[in-house]
Amino acid sequence: MATTIQIIGHKKSGKTLITTALIKRLTQAGYRVAAIKHDAHNAAMDVPHTDSARMSGAGAHQVILQSASGFFFHQQGNVPPLSSLVEWLGKDNDFVLIEGHKQAHYPKLVLLKPGEEVNSITSSQPIQTGSIFNTHNANLRGKDAIINWCFTFLEHAKGVKK
Repeated sequence: MATTIQIIGHKKSGKTLITTALIKRLTQAGYRVAAIKHDAHNAAMDVPHTDSARMSGAGAHQVILQSASGFFFHQQGNVPPLSSLVEWLGKDNDFVLIEGHKQAHYPKLVLLKPGEEVNSITSSQPIQTGSIFNTHNANLRGKDAIINWCFTFLEHAKGVKK
C-alpha cells in the first residue's frame, strides 16, 4: 500500500506548487507517485495550465481530479469515497499525494500563508487528523525547505530508501 499524505491550505497558499515539486522530487528518486486533486469548481482535466496538467507534467504516474459531481479518469456520478481511490492508486504506486480533502483522515501538511495560524484552517471546517504538520511549527520557509522536509518524512514513513 502506498504512503499517503494530504497537502492542504487556503487558496493561494502554494498547495499545487508544493504538490508538483514533491511529485517531481519523488519521481526523480525512482518512486511511482499518484496525485488526487480535489476541486470544488468542476475544473477541466489536463487542460494546459490546470493543476491536473501540472501534476501530470511533474511526473505523476496517475492523476485523479475529484469533485462533487464526478471524477476524472472520467466518470460521471457515483463518486467513490476518497479512501477507495487511495486504496486503488496505492496498489500501483509508492506514494499518493492528495491536494485538498481537508476532512479526510490521512496525515496532512498544512501550508500557511504569512500571518496565518493552523487554527485558521482547522476552525473553518472540522479536520480529521492522524498527524498535522504545518509550515510554521516545523519552521519551514520556502519551497525547497518544504520539499526537502516532505521527501525525508515520506521516505521515513515508507521505511525504504531508494
